[in-house]
Amino acid sequence: MPDIVDHQHEEHVQKIFQHSCKVLGMEGFELRPLRRRVRGKGKLRSLALGYTKLGEKRITVDMYTPRTMKHRQIDAILRVICHELAHHQAPPRLKRVWFRYVREIHHPMFWEQYKKNVALLSEDPLLKAYFT
Repeated sequence: MPDIVDHQHEEHVQKIFQHSCKVLGMEGFELRPLRRRVRGKGKLRSLALGYTKLGEKRITVDMYTPRTMKHRQIDAILRVICHELAHHQAPPRLKRVWFRYVREIHHPMFWEQYKKNVALLSEDPLLKAYFT
């Protein structure tokens, strides 16, 4: 199965990403599509929908389904964007468990921030149509 990339879909997601960053007050971020090396049935390497690095203002999102290369729904992509931006808004913290320190990435304040992000985007007049 060859890699089929739809540039119109990526440009549309890029515009939506820029608008959602404006709504959340997180300007200056860059969106990159996730490019898998191996696609096709039974060849999944990772099921990650997106990732970010805290020191950089770059978010990588998977815009296509892994096996069939169909477009992901825009609301699913927006939820991934909210998740990755929440990592920058509520960074990981250290928690003491017995005699060790554990780095919590998805702590309760993180999930509250994620829910706030989704609520803000679902109330936006332009993005409201995608959250049905």
